Amino acid sequence: MRIGIIDDEIHCIESLIMSLKKLDSSVQVVLKASRVDDALEMLRRVDIDLLFLDVEMPRLNGFELLDQLDEITFEVVFTTAYSQYALKAFKYQALDYLMKPVDEGDLKKLLNKLDVKKPDKDNTPENDITQFINLLKKDKIISAKIAVPVSEGLEFIKVEDIIYAQSQNNYSMLYLADGEKLLFSKTLKDVENTLKNYYFIRIHQSYLINPNYMKKYLKNDGGSVLMDNGASLPISQSNKEKIVSLFEAIARNKSL
Repeated sequence: MRIGIIDDEIHCIESLIMSLKKLDSSVQVVLKASRVDDALEMLRRVDIDLLFLDVEMPRLNGFELLDQLDEITFEVVFTTAYSQYALKAFKYQALDYLMKPVDEGDLKKLLNKLDVKKPDKDNTPENDITQFINLLKKDKIISAKIAVPVSEGLEFIKVEDIIYAQSQNNYSMLYLADGEKLLFSKTLKDVENTLKNYYFIRIHQSYLINPNYMKKYLKNDGGSVLMDNGASLPISQSNKEKIVSLFEAIARNKSL
């Protein structure tokens, strides 16, 4: 079994490795990371069967980290010192969890259970985990976040805080609700692909907007959208009908 361990406390990683080796000498720990940036990069290139994932970590918790992955091809065991997370996982019948500090007896039971289960590689746990994460989002336990590549590494921001994105040649500028701007080292098309599941709208070849921040549609100069932060953004001719229809739908809903 090829195992990965992600925990912001290095001593927890080393302690878990020692316990795993003691219980099953055939275990291979092929991935270990204490920083979420490193963890994301490694998860995308290292093949594992099982991941021990700490829930509470700085910048990005374990649930949010999984939400950054395009696909999940491994089993997940959440490790946490906080019982409310364990209870939530139990409520939703999520994959297994272990309370920290990890008890070797509990760990042995878990390994035996997984050995009996032996999941088919063609039948990955992705749907179960994705459903679990979506339920946590619905209950406001976690927020949808995206990882933005910046010069220092990665910055994690809440999707709901993005007002709009503007093309800057091979980069994109994100305008946030708190007034800050963040340069995203990807094209606007890449940003659009990243945000496609969050109902962002492409209104122009240079602009992608969060419709939750639309304030007014302006007919002058070919049409534009006034955003909550005061920015007036042009609408291309091909997108005008889509924007007008959206505002009409909003107006109808408000009148009900």
